[in-house]
Amino acid sequence: MMIAAVLVQLAFAAAFFAIGRWGQRNAAALVPASLSPEGRAKKERSLRRGARSCTIIAIVFVVLAVAGQVLPG
Repeated sequence: MMIAAVLVQLAFAAAFFAIGRWGQRNAAALVPASLSPEGRAKKERSLRRGARSCTIIAIVFVVLAVAGQVLPG
């Protein structure tokens, strides 16, 4: 049962990490060309910030998976 929980957490971590990396790499391409240059820059920063948040969530899932195995309880 514990192994299944760890695998689920690691699967979520992998998914969030992949989304975060994809978002970081493609943020400029995801912004609509119809926006003004200032609007494009603001939207791109926002997308990169969201991608960074996904990467941080992935790290949290990994830490929780490891902590669940290491800590008694």
